[in-house]
Amino acid sequence: MGTRIALLGAGRTAAHLGLALAAVGQPVQVLGARDADKARPLAAALGLPVLSPAAAAAAADWVFLCVRDAAIEPLCAQLPWRASQLVLHCSGATELNALDAARLAGAAVAGFHPLQLMADPLPSSAEALRAFEGIRIGIEAESPWRTELDALALALGATPLHLQAGQRARYHAAANAAASALLAPLDLAARQAAQALSCSTEQAWEALAPLAEGTLRAARARGLAGALSGPLARGDAAVLAAHLQALQGRDAELYRSLMQALLPLAAQRLEPDALEPLIRVLDRAADPS
Repeated sequence: MGTRIALLGAGRTAAHLGLALAAVGQPVQVLGARDADKARPLAAALGLPVLSPAAAAAAADWVFLCVRDAAIEPLCAQLPWRASQLVLHCSGATELNALDAARLAGAAVAGFHPLQLMADPLPSSAEALRAFEGIRIGIEAESPWRTELDALALALGATPLHLQAGQRARYHAAANAAASALLAPLDLAARQAAQALSCSTEQAWEALAPLAEGTLRAARARGLAGALSGPLARGDAAVLAAHLQALQGRDAELYRSLMQALLPLAAQRLEPDALEPLIRVLDRAADPS
């Protein structure tokens, strides 16, 4: 592409992005980090020296700030920007005004957020590329940069997802709900199954994991309402009431809240006269008196 790319940061996002770009023939030319010792494993994998953030920013055309949200604005304010540069952050939640120091210096600014969990601190190039294949990348940029960033996302095997200014916190909340928020009901399930089966929570989760994975596969194939199963899908108020009676304390309240949250999906599958008994059971559980 003829563009000198710099990564500032050496965490998981920088590692996946840098190694994936190398795998598709668009290697990063510059790596900058505040802590050279922590950056050395990634630097070795990329075949690059570790520069200071200021030296790395000065040496590149596109500069990706792959740092934590709270560090984006202060880091950007410290660096020597110029009018020909594109300055990007990889946060889902932080608005582009965190890059105002670069904008005021004449640089263009953009967001490039991979909508993916990147758990490996130092993946192989193949593993890094697989992390991008088939995902969405949230892009916020003005023309002509958006077109170029769309092309970069496609080169990584991802699909561009165009973000609206002022909506990043809502977008990131949605991403968090689809990722870590799933763990709360799974934790509930594992703990309750462990009690019912007299086994460890690890063993219970091992038994339940294929069920959870099957639900995600069904949701992708048939949509969220189409993947709904159990008493809410069948309109079985008696079974739902038995579930609530078996649970106690905070777990009972969490389960009730989860079932209430599923009512809009159940409403897409059930007639109103089948949905109403479910609503009554859940309302009684909230106010047993």
